[in-house]
Amino acid sequence: MHIADLSIKRPILISMVLIVFVLFGAISFFNMNLQLMPDTALPMITVQTVYAGANAEEIQLQVTKTVEDAVSSVSEIDSIQSYSMENASFIMISFNLGKDVYVALNEVKDKVDGIIGDLPDEAEDPLVQRFDPLSVPVVDLALSGNFPATELYDLADRKLKNRFSQIKGVAEVTLTGGKEREVRVEIDTRVLQQNGLSLRQLAGILAMNNLDMPGGNIQAGKMDVSVRMQGRFQDIDRIRNLEVPTPFGLKKMGDIAVVKDTHKAVRKQTTYFNNRTRQGDSDVILISLRKTSGSNEVRTYDEVVKELPEIRESLPKGCSLELINESTTFTRDSVKDTLINIGLGILFTSLILFFFLHDIRSTFIVALSMPMSIFSAFLFMGMSGFSMNLLTLMGLSTSVGILVTNSVVVLENIFRHKNRGLSSAESASLGTREIAMAVLASAGTNLVVFLPLATMSSIAGIMFRNFSLTVVYATLFSLLMSFTLTPMLASLILSDKSRRKLRISEKMEKFFASMEESYRKLLVFFLKKRSRAMALILFSVVLFLSSLFVAGKIGFEFIPGSDDGQLTIKVDLPTGANLDAVAKTAGEIETRLKRIPEVSRFWTTLGTQSMLREGVEMALIHVKLVDVEERLFSTSELVSRLHE
Repeated sequence: MHIADLSIKRPILISMVLIVFVLFGAISFFNMNLQLMPDTALPMITVQTVYAGANAEEIQLQVTKTVEDAVSSVSEIDSIQSYSMENASFIMISFNLGKDVYVALNEVKDKVDGIIGDLPDEAEDPLVQRFDPLSVPVVDLALSGNFPATELYDLADRKLKNRFSQIKGVAEVTLTGGKEREVRVEIDTRVLQQNGLSLRQLAGILAMNNLDMPGGNIQAGKMDVSVRMQGRFQDIDRIRNLEVPTPFGLKKMGDIAVVKDTHKAVRKQTTYFNNRTRQGDSDVILISLRKTSGSNEVRTYDEVVKELPEIRESLPKGCSLELINESTTFTRDSVKDTLINIGLGILFTSLILFFFLHDIRSTFIVALSMPMSIFSAFLFMGMSGFSMNLLTLMGLSTSVGILVTNSVVVLENIFRHKNRGLSSAESASLGTREIAMAVLASAGTNLVVFLPLATMSSIAGIMFRNFSLTVVYATLFSLLMSFTLTPMLASLILSDKSRRKLRISEKMEKFFASMEESYRKLLVFFLKKRSRAMALILFSVVLFLSSLFVAGKIGFEFIPGSDDGQLTIKVDLPTGANLDAVAKTAGEIETRLKRIPEVSRFWTTLGTQSMLREGVEMALIHVKLVDVEERLFSTSELVSRLHE
């Protein structure tokens, strides 16, 4: 029995099956993550090792080469890039695109863990991470206060960092700027010699007296109490009063050295200015929150916003925590606009069908098949692990025309048999069976176009897998709807009696008939003489070749640009430039930004932005424009105004 006959004879059974697809598809839709772009999960792993005080040659010989030799035995490595610089080693390992990134991450971790004992004792443990070039902070916050900078950094590092890490969906919390506390013991070489000490001996004495260590157990009756010896320095005075043994007797550390409670050398600094309130701070701490892989960035943002009031209440008086940037508003708006466009596409398609079919019932049948196909496709999209992003929604937008085609072809053939005098049930059965192979062939042409995109092993294939498979799923369900829903409804709601045509329908049919006649005359004109036909062919060939010439001048890009109301200005200075020089140059740009009313706020990060560069020679100015409704120009026009 043909599936169309089954749907006509067992409408309740088929309706229940279709409702199941739509229902579970709707559930998948509401459970899908909302993102701007899909997770790419490129198989790229980084290994970072910090070795403070070592120069580039020592890093290369003692750290980089050791790690390279260990990880080179991991399977399916495409390339290894390593960078050795002062104080740090950075290694990027790229695998073949077919390699699972999490398998690669575990394999590299196992190899690195096996050679930790071969690294210098002073080097920190290597940090192995998955590299995601599309990973951007979900939320950026600026922490400022009217008390010492070291206390502000301590508040961010010890309290806020842990608090934000506990929020659901937050994977990483990074701090940029501020002044980290550092206790410095400064001593003159001549003083060391006069007291018969060496720098290594003094460093060893400080290290041995700055330890917490277990002291065993004390057993008293039925009690067994563990003892811990607390020896870490609790304040500066304890360091100054530390007794140092010398050949001339015990001397206090404060007598032979200068002990300072200060901060580490500032290599990064963050400034912030709110252009609407005309208020800012030249030294804030930027707190950036990144989401976990595969999580919903919108939900993560909502969780952060939900917890912010409680976090602000726990801050000391005079401390401010302001949310200065988030990436979810643009994501929400983009997805919302795409969904609206899909809805408008369905609406306008239905209206056009009504003009051509002249029957509200027929229009209803075809119009209903489109949203049912889309919602059913969400079921397979969820099973494939897709998120709600621009590429999946673009796939749905692309497939709207495909969805309606299959049902229209089937319905038109059903009407052809109705006009011959058959009943609605007979017309639905015969009309669907006759056209089934043609509809399958038509849908198959779409499948063979989009399926290969999903099998590509390149980065483009990984990116467009969401797009191509979404079109495939929607096309498959459109076939199902055209062979089940369309004949079933046609047999149930189409009237067996001939209905009187509306006056507008009669006029439209006359208009279409006149267009057909004009087209027939045009064909006869060109086909009547061979010379005219050859001229038409020649014109078509010239037009085709001309289009190829013009197409070669069209620019190429991997992902089209979009105006999300944000702009990043990068300022590069010669290597070795200090923080003041970078701040002075960035300040000139900031002065221009303050004069532009469409600029909502901006924050600047001064200093080295990557482990691959040395010195303080860079500044990144992040500019946030006002909402589109209040803006008179785009981000590209802002760049032009800055150059004026």
